[in-house]
Amino acid sequence: MGVIEKAAEELYQVYQSGKRGIVLECAYQQEGEAVFEYLRETYFSNPIVLELENGIREYKKMDYYASCFKIRPKEEAKRGASLYYFGDIEDCQPNQYAAIGLEKAVMRGVNILLINRWQLLDSATREHLTRVLIQLLGKRTEKQLPMILITVDKRRNIPQELSMYLYTVSVKKPDVSEIQEKVQEEISFQTSFQNEIVSYLQGFRSFEIPYLFRLALEKYGNDAFDPEKKKILELISEQKVQMLEREGLLEWKLVKHVDLANMDILLRHLTNSGRIMSHLEEAIREGAEAPKGILIMGLPGTGKSLFAQYAAAKLKLPLVRLEMGRMMGGVVGESERNLRTAQKQAEELAPCILWIDEIEKGFAGSDKDANEGAYLKRMTGGFLTWLQEKKSSCYVIATANSIDGIPKEMLRKGRFDECFYTSMPSEQEVREILKVHLAKPERAHVMAVADEAVNAVMRLAIANTEKRFFTGADASALVVNTFNRLYLEYHERERKETKKEYDCRHLREAMEAEFAELKLFSQTYGRTIAQYYQEIKKLNFVPASQKSPDTNYNLELKEFIAGEIRKLNTEQAKILSK
Repeated sequence: MGVIEKAAEELYQVYQSGKRGIVLECAYQQEGEAVFEYLRETYFSNPIVLELENGIREYKKMDYYASCFKIRPKEEAKRGASLYYFGDIEDCQPNQYAAIGLEKAVMRGVNILLINRWQLLDSATREHLTRVLIQLLGKRTEKQLPMILITVDKRRNIPQELSMYLYTVSVKKPDVSEIQEKVQEEISFQTSFQNEIVSYLQGFRSFEIPYLFRLALEKYGNDAFDPEKKKILELISEQKVQMLEREGLLEWKLVKHVDLANMDILLRHLTNSGRIMSHLEEAIREGAEAPKGILIMGLPGTGKSLFAQYAAAKLKLPLVRLEMGRMMGGVVGESERNLRTAQKQAEELAPCILWIDEIEKGFAGSDKDANEGAYLKRMTGGFLTWLQEKKSSCYVIATANSIDGIPKEMLRKGRFDECFYTSMPSEQEVREILKVHLAKPERAHVMAVADEAVNAVMRLAIANTEKRFFTGADASALVVNTFNRLYLEYHERERKETKKEYDCRHLREAMEAEFAELKLFSQTYGRTIAQYYQEIKKLNFVPASQKSPDTNYNLELKEFIAGEIRKLNTEQAKILSK
């Protein structure tokens, strides 16, 4: 049974239980129409349906009804006309026609009264209708009320004073099994990445899936389902961006393959989580639980955000980014509602990876006094409950630059599967990061001389009195700057050698020159590094990578960090002594 049939069945069950006022929440008119038609054909026998039309205009007094109501089905128009023509109506304003007509029509043999797309009615008409509906639904009557069915795009568009008289049924998005059926209807052949297609289609409505397949075939032809090109995934991603932008809460990120040169412990944890998620139903039957996700704390530039990209590519899952700043609203309750909506969207997109970047900034201040931090407390409470109780395969990767701002309750076991921290990269990790960037296809021609250049830079890092230590971002910037330099120098004048030959001959020289000019994170933010390592000692977090061997670079790095901590302690002691 699909989502349309399920929604129609729930509507009828609610009606049979005695509830007469029902809201059908549907994002698109096509869905509402489909649910209504299925309801009418399956559960009612030739019902008289009176529909309130939108866009009500001012008509002559005796013809007002023509602009307000229409009968369904069309062939019963003559029969229906007598139901909604009221010659005894008193003079009133056009925006009162619907309310007065509604009040009189419900007692005259109508089986279903349909108020379609409530949110599109003008405010004055909604106000009059609200008053009449409360009177109708709130009083007891010997006469049988028809099913009063109101369709709306979002339930929050129903007035609060009316909502207590109504029962809301939502047209949910299709689950994995229904999407699989739709995909099998659209493509008659098996493709090696069919599961990826199903995963990417999470969050779309049932009627949108055939459209996406037609669009992919028109745009890309056979390339749409080529296992190497995977053009249909590209198109679905583009459409997903537009879908999420309508709400403006989540950001769809196109997954790109990235290489990680460190975080071996973290990668092992991800692999294990991925194995469970890829066989989730079986794992749950055998006593396992769906992985919740991880929190990664680390200094800027140490690969936290890169890991989210890597995880999505590794697990072959869509990547969705939640930015806490987008949740904040100016109206009371709006921030909490936005966060709940974003969580719901993420669940509907599952299986997916939900990346929450700089999570500490979103919840900073939740420990303030009751007045100033009240809404943040509510947001924090709702988010923690969701983390604790969610059962879907929406895998959360939360990153933080500092522990400051993160509520202590968030670090409790059960919120995340594990909390990790990244360190300043060791010598071996810096070498690997540099080589990863040097080995990119457009630069791979220099790999024969890469070791010589990398060795030279690593010696320079600890050669002088001022030691200079890399983050991953520093290493990436060094390679980018080096190749920018090589490009500009090569094209300054005519060369007899090729560009690739020039790059190989001058790589070491260019890297050394760029390293001399590069301002590393460790040179500017020594205090930040010291504060970070002080925080690590207080936390029961797991290191993202294994302990590094005692090379000269690593020993100097250890001493540098210890020295910065000593400076920080001295500063703090002076402040306390004043």
